[in-house]
Amino acid sequence: MRMLTRQGKRAFVASFLAVAFVIMIAVPIAFYLRGYLVPNFSRVADLSDQLRELTGIDLKLIVVSFFSAIIFSILLGSDLPIVVSNLFFSERVKMLLNLPVRTATIANVQLLEVLAAGGLPILLFAPVFMAALRGLGYSDGRFWMALVLLFVFVLNTLAITAIISFVIVFLSKGRFLKTLSAMMTMVTLFVFIFTLRFMDFSAIDLAKPDQVAEQFGGLQSIVTSPYLPWSPFVRAITGGTRDLAVFIVSSIGIFSSLALLEIFLYSKVLQKLMTRPIGNVSPKSNGDFKVHGLFLGLLIKDSLLLLREPKLMFAVLYPSLFVPVVVLVNPGLLSSFGILQLLGLIVFLFSNYTTVSSTALFAFERQLGDTSWLFPIRRVKTILSKSFVITSLYSFVILLVGLYVSNNTSQYGTFMMNFILFMIPTIFVLSLLGGFLEKSFGTKDSKNVFKALSLSGAILSFLLSTLLPVFSTLPMTLYISGNIGLFLNFMNIPIVSPFTWLLGLVLPVSLWVSIAWASFRSLCYNFV
Repeated sequence: MRMLTRQGKRAFVASFLAVAFVIMIAVPIAFYLRGYLVPNFSRVADLSDQLRELTGIDLKLIVVSFFSAIIFSILLGSDLPIVVSNLFFSERVKMLLNLPVRTATIANVQLLEVLAAGGLPILLFAPVFMAALRGLGYSDGRFWMALVLLFVFVLNTLAITAIISFVIVFLSKGRFLKTLSAMMTMVTLFVFIFTLRFMDFSAIDLAKPDQVAEQFGGLQSIVTSPYLPWSPFVRAITGGTRDLAVFIVSSIGIFSSLALLEIFLYSKVLQKLMTRPIGNVSPKSNGDFKVHGLFLGLLIKDSLLLLREPKLMFAVLYPSLFVPVVVLVNPGLLSSFGILQLLGLIVFLFSNYTTVSSTALFAFERQLGDTSWLFPIRRVKTILSKSFVITSLYSFVILLVGLYVSNNTSQYGTFMMNFILFMIPTIFVLSLLGGFLEKSFGTKDSKNVFKALSLSGAILSFLLSTLLPVFSTLPMTLYISGNIGLFLNFMNIPIVSPFTWLLGLVLPVSLWVSIAWASFRSLCYNFV
């Protein structure tokens, strides 16, 4: 009810669409998990029992450690910049400090908001993790206990992220805080990638038992080290009562450490940040001003707005560097089925970060205020300027990434480049969609660019950014290449006309036009 009173019909429609999209995603994923993933891990469980008897290697422990490391890396990397912004740079925190509310309560509320909005990537990975546990033989009570422990582990990771954010703020000062948070997230990117590399089983030749034992033995000693942050969680799932007790005690220790920081340090840090001048406040010479055309001036202004926020530049660098680093660490992704996984990764990153950047850019404009009535500027030009800046930047970067991947693979090169080209209209539509979401679901907290949307808006942004390329760029590319039957088979639709051209041509164009027109019309009228 609270959400409905705050956002009215828009929140209700967003929630309804979110549920519908989740159901659309959940049905094929459920069949995939039940028909493919669980049986495969059942075979891994059988192999694990044999290896443990012969060599003492616990393959189950290695697999669970692998998934736990991925969960920890994803959460730490995606939540760190949001936690830094939400705890120390949020406009709402400054407002709450004037109310009779304990600072520890304010910190916990801000962290729970990060958990609700920033934990969306785990919603896609948690079912895979639980399906793997089911396939490995964890059932009944142990399975449900593992689900509870997973939730506690997510909370532990969020608490560790918050503790790291306190360290960042304590060791740095001024505007460098935001830059450092982006740098720390880039570090977690490399941790995540090298975790994948250490867990790569594809190079292991099962025909050589001695080599298998040696490689798995070395892998087990690395990923199951007791000093790794996910080890207590892994031991609690795979071990006995004593391991469960150790995990509970370690969790209590992490939560207690965070609570002490919130009680004794949080308010002091906030006071210092509020009284400390940020950036260079010395007057600058007026210099020589150049006169530009109206639209060119808007483009320059929006580009400067984009460049002034370090985390927004990180939003561009993150997907740009992620793919080349992944390829360098795991060259196997450039062959066979790996190229499709890599393509999915490219689309997921660029689509979501396009919408995030667009939302933040429109939030900056709202912070400056709607002053269009003071100048002879039509709103259509201001909207097109922001969309053009976002579209040009991300289209240029994704073309570079596409060329890099195509030049390093002998398979699917043409398909990859066609797909990247058809991603450009999708990126343009998402740049307009970001403005519409900020207008309809904005929090007005423009200083925190990764929290410019309410929870319902963040869910809608994540789902639309993820699904739009799947139902527009992908079928269009397959239709042009004559392989639309693959898409129809996945949707369980007969490969006959008119379904081929309806889903391969009409559906993508309709989605692009309808979303772009609706977003553009909403932004042009009743902008404030």
